[in-house]
Amino acid sequence: MTTTAVLDWDAIARTKMAHDPFVWGLVTDSVLEAETRWLLAREFPTEGFVLTERAGGTSAGKGYHTWNLSLVQDGVPVATGMGQLTRLWHDLVESLLGDAYRTAVAEATGQNLDGCALEVRAVRYGSGSWIDPHTDRADKIVTQTWYFNEGWRQEWSGALRMLRSPSVDDIAAEVLPGLTDSVLLVPSPHSWHTVMPVADQAEQDRHVLLVHFVSEERSTW
Repeated sequence: MTTTAVLDWDAIARTKMAHDPFVWGLVTDSVLEAETRWLLAREFPTEGFVLTERAGGTSAGKGYHTWNLSLVQDGVPVATGMGQLTRLWHDLVESLLGDAYRTAVAEATGQNLDGCALEVRAVRYGSGSWIDPHTDRADKIVTQTWYFNEGWRQEWSGALRMLRSPSVDDIAAEVLPGLTDSVLLVPSPHSWHTVMPVADQAEQDRHVLLVHFVSEERSTW
């Protein structure tokens, strides 16, 4: 089985984007067939992750504590990361590098992605992992967050919150990780969002595939 045959790019292209408090959209249509989503969740990579962390509330920028596995950098697959993937996961990442994906995301968001380099990484959020409120770097034109968790419970926390301000409690919308949804986000000076700390009682890590379209031409807002 390969993902190329079952990915529904039209489901991404027809995503209804919200404009409050910034441009973002919940991709609720089934982009992946149920069996493929199920297999990808079970085959989420387990090895090769590197801890990245920074204490929150510092002048250096947002705080975070996550485990990352780089898969694509500057549009080029990273051999060490790709080597940790099953065949199905390898096919998924390869399909994200294709023109069909770029076209679908551009259509959904209204952003010109020509010339943008793709960055892809798998991210694991264990107990206590989080990301502080932030707006993303200016060179990120569009991001997409794909979730690969089955049966995530509300009490495990770990939600992605879209915020109206830097305050973690100024919530416009909240998305828990699951198998059926992903989130498109268009960074701006006002695109405040955060990942709430995963609760100690969580029975699984929060599994994310994070995709960025990055432009060398935009370094500031």
